[in-house]
Amino acid sequence: MAATSVIPFTSVANVTGDPVREIPSYKLGVTYPWLFFYIVFYAVIIFSSIVGNLLVIWSYIIEPKLQKSTNIYIVSLAVADFLTGLIGTPLAVLGRLVTGPYICYASTRSLFYVVAFMMCGISVNHLILITVDRYIAITRPLNYPTIMTKRKCKIFAIIAWVVGGTVGALPVLSPSPNPTLWVCGTTNFENPTTGLHRFIAVGVLVGAMVFFCFAYLRIFCIAKQFVREKTERMKFQTKEEAAAQSHQSMIKTTVTTAILIGAFVVCWLPTIVKFMIEDYNVIISTENQLFVIQTLAEVLSFANSMVNPIIYTFRNDLYRQTYAKIINKVFCRSKDKHSERNRLSEMTLSSTQTTKT
Repeated sequence: MAATSVIPFTSVANVTGDPVREIPSYKLGVTYPWLFFYIVFYAVIIFSSIVGNLLVIWSYIIEPKLQKSTNIYIVSLAVADFLTGLIGTPLAVLGRLVTGPYICYASTRSLFYVVAFMMCGISVNHLILITVDRYIAITRPLNYPTIMTKRKCKIFAIIAWVVGGTVGALPVLSPSPNPTLWVCGTTNFENPTTGLHRFIAVGVLVGAMVFFCFAYLRIFCIAKQFVREKTERMKFQTKEEAAAQSHQSMIKTTVTTAILIGAFVVCWLPTIVKFMIEDYNVIISTENQLFVIQTLAEVLSFANSMVNPIIYTFRNDLYRQTYAKIINKVFCRSKDKHSERNRLSEMTLSSTQTTKT
């Protein structure tokens, strides 16, 4: 999510870098064909992010079997994705759809993206923690329960929030040298921290992706070796059978987290390309082309917040069963309340008719 926006097919402001007069009113920054697609895509993303991650959080609270050390990272990541859908995405969409004072001024433009920036940093940190957790679970299965205790996982999750939130908030920590500079358009604006933030973002995202690739390559090599050894021992029934089944469960969990990482890479790779375009001042011939690049990058990055609950649904039976339990409970309670209101209405109507007779 860059700190500048593009106005397709229209030009409503001076983007030469000089201060401009205050716009007297707010107006749409996109034309109506683009507006329709914006509303449809982002409505789906926002709704799915809020509802899906709320189900993950609720499932962790009510289901004791889900309250394992690994799932502390999962539910903490779900909170970040929930806040992205609830606050980060709507603010960023507002910053794209509407132009006017405060939305397009250099001093306040970053405020519409800072929540999304912070949640992005927090999510990356959690994915790194999840990867390290899976690496330990596969490479040191016997010592894993003592190495990754719930207390340690909670501490690491808090650190992930503090570090990710601090880095994400960099664009708003430094005042703009020209507060009323109009920055909506193809011109990127800089203050002492926006360039640093983009540099850190690109470095962290690329570094994280490289780390994920090497870590999961090592993890699956070890898992493959385990499967081969287990196959050779299948003819014997020993006390190691329970341990083998536990290890196999860990492998399944690791595959699920690998899918999470893959979804993250697909969703955030266009954003890395966009940041590099901004950092290296790659010339885009038209505003429409830059608008398409920005829109594709932002839609995919925000969509990552709704993807994880879907992956849990398909990969984890316990999450799927708990989701169904929650949904049935909500709808059954709603139906019970509706039936109770109907019953009270019928009783009231019956007593009224009896009184009249």
